[in-house]
Amino acid sequence: MSDSVLYEKRESTGILTINKPKANQLSAEVFEGMSMTLDLAAQDKDLRALIITGSGDRIFCAGADLSGGFGNLSPIDFLKRAQDIFNKIEAFPRPVIAAMIGHAFGGGLELAMACHMRFLKKGARIGLTETNLGIMPGYGGTLRLPRLVGRAKAIEMMLLGQQIKADEALELGLVNRVCEDGTVMDQALEMAATLATRPPLALSAILRVLSMRESISPELALQLERQELVKLFESKDCMEGMTAFAMKTQPVFKGE
Repeated sequence: MSDSVLYEKRESTGILTINKPKANQLSAEVFEGMSMTLDLAAQDKDLRALIITGSGDRIFCAGADLSGGFGNLSPIDFLKRAQDIFNKIEAFPRPVIAAMIGHAFGGGLELAMACHMRFLKKGARIGLTETNLGIMPGYGGTLRLPRLVGRAKAIEMMLLGQQIKADEALELGLVNRVCEDGTVMDQALEMAATLATRPPLALSAILRVLSMRESISPELALQLERQELVKLFESKDCMEGMTAFAMKTQPVFKGE
């Protein structure tokens, strides 16, 4: 794996860092490193949460880096590759938190929107700014932004290539939390530690249903919800949670 994507593990939390100084832009090399890292992390049975961040403290990710072209892929295959990786993030079996230590534009915001939670530095700006370059979002932005902020606001943001401030992003529901400078990673790690105390099987089931529900009918989504819940009824974690509730003790979930 190249140095453009770094990975470390702190207790039960994995940290994937895009390591492209200045703007942490997305290239074929970065996508390949991300895909490999996601596959390895997904196989780690002790992993309870994953944080995706960028190096430095000014820019989380400034979007696509096309200075090196599309590698050995055609433009449409390159875009499909990127979309597949972002879908992999959205379908990751553990909670994924975007620790946005600075601005996120274009593909950088599309990356963050593929994560399950987003923590943004106070004072940072984010937006799908592709139309300023005469292009459009291509990594799933047209799909995910309307889900998060509503169709009307998403259309306005994309057509105008708007950059919005952190406080507005929070008000719109585009981010979960706005953090003081220097605290984004700390707060993301704190959330990951809290998630580690939650029942892993139940969290994975929720994420699985959520990742599927936008592409299937409401009836099938409810059917999937029923199936996942029935499986959880048979888990040891369910028995642990029910017993702890009855005994007024703190449950210890093991993912079994």
